[in-house]
Amino acid sequence: MLNKILKYDLVKFLFFFVVIVFVILINKKYTFAIESLKDNDILADCSNPKNCVLETWKVRDANKSFTELIDILKNTPRIKLIDIREDYLHALAKSRVMKFIDDIEIKKIEKESILKVKSKSRNGFYDLGVNKRRINTLHFRLIDIYK
Repeated sequence: MLNKILKYDLVKFLFFFVVIVFVILINKKYTFAIESLKDNDILADCSNPKNCVLETWKVRDANKSFTELIDILKNTPRIKLIDIREDYLHALAKSRVMKFIDDIEIKKIEKESILKVKSKSRNGFYDLGVNKRRINTLHFRLIDIYK
């Protein structure tokens, strides 16, 4: 009798788990940052502002700022540069303790002297402000270079 109850509860749990995973996978509202690569390297808006930050920075020289950001990211612990192009950068940041992976994307728009910077968590719906702090730190480090 107890085995039947345990089997029944296990089946219910597995069914519930599969349904939850299916709902999460088909829900297009929360996407990975890397999926914005499909739109010709144009960074998509953040679908969930609780785990994603997208900012536009007006800079004096977009080329110089972009190069400086590449150097800053190369010298930052736990950040791995994945894709560097003439006007686009994609990097991965790994958290210190839990080893969560966040995507960092930077797009240079040279004509307007603009950098679009995006940091997005791959997992979860809330990041405790990590991505906002990362973007602020990058911005302050870039500003500090020009002082």
